[in-house]
Amino acid sequence: MESSTEHRHFAGFWSRAAARVIDLLIIIAAFNLIYLADRLGADAGLWTGMGLGEGTRTGTGFSMANVFRGLFFLTFPVFYYVYLHAMYGQTFGKMALKIKVVNEDGTPLDYRKAFLRWLGYFLCDLTFYIGYVWAAFDPRKQGLHDKVCKTVVVRTDVHLPPPAAVEPEAPTEAPPGDPASLDTGASPPL
Repeated sequence: MESSTEHRHFAGFWSRAAARVIDLLIIIAAFNLIYLADRLGADAGLWTGMGLGEGTRTGTGFSMANVFRGLFFLTFPVFYYVYLHAMYGQTFGKMALKIKVVNEDGTPLDYRKAFLRWLGYFLCDLTFYIGYVWAAFDPRKQGLHDKVCKTVVVRTDVHLPPPAAVEPEAPTEAPPGDPASLDTGASPPL
């Protein structure tokens, strides 16, 4: 298992941290867009507001509309990380920095492993981010969530050299009496 990943170029701590920041900015932007559209629609009277602003009646905070809003804000990050890691091995932040998450053996992640890796982010958060910083000191640049899920983050902009070309063996001469031989033994006519 070690020998299959020795030749890989692992993504460093700073490129992984920058990708995480880009991902968080994308998620925050999506949240703000949805919040803005929701707020504008409520102000225009198209649907009920969240009931969380000033001057609203008590008891308007729990409604089916708010349940759907809450579901969006809870499930969008799960969808973002799990779907993109399982389908492409990369989130948009990782795509921008040309890094990719793969299993230790180099195979792509499936949905189960991508979900477990996302849950591993909470392990890193519970250790006061030591799980993330761990990647800076690990020889294979694995954070705690990578170690738990047996994944590595590799650079996609570094291509491995092709394997050494194997010289084809020179064909052996068939004996002159061999019927499979095209060599007639006579010199060609001029």
